[in-house]
Amino acid sequence: MKKIIILLGIPGSGKGTQAMRLVERYGYTHISTGDLLRGLQGRTDLDSELQEAVDTMLEGKLVKDTVVYRLGFDAIRDALDAGKGVVLDGVVRNRAQAECYYAFFEELGVVNDVQVIEIALDDTESFDRLKARIASGYQSRPDDTQEILRERIKVQGNTALAPIKAFYDAHGVLARVDGRASMDDVEKAITAILS
Repeated sequence: MKKIIILLGIPGSGKGTQAMRLVERYGYTHISTGDLLRGLQGRTDLDSELQEAVDTMLEGKLVKDTVVYRLGFDAIRDALDAGKGVVLDGVVRNRAQAECYYAFFEELGVVNDVQVIEIALDDTESFDRLKARIASGYQSRPDDTQEILRERIKVQGNTALAPIKAFYDAHGVLARVDGRASMDDVEKAITAILS
């Protein structure tokens, strides 16, 4: 079993759900940049860089890479130091981040323990799923509005994901599962890749 599992997928692909299932099944630590940032909301002791990052996230935009690394690297080190594997969910958002995280894993000596799994979904289905959440009264994020959803898909959709997938594919660590399948079938496909 790999120590580092990176889940890729556009908004609504089910990354968060599958990350939590991996955590429950294998006892891994779940690391999501969005969760780390949302955990900072309302705090009055933030430095200007972190406060700006929270504000940017609430607008549906991507935060600076320096903040992503600062939060993500610390959380990964803490988990690995505690002897736990990690599931990264929504942490790698562009190719530069993919490269920097890969270099970080090389530095830690865990690059051979990395498995990247894409939960594939097209942009239209992504928007429909997210819009249905709002219509049903369920909002997985407090900032969910149709306008914010469109912005999230624009900056986090398949066009943005393509260079990240190409990077991981070139390193031979990328696997793909069909995100249109049921949650249980997606979980079975991920489990098969990991075993």
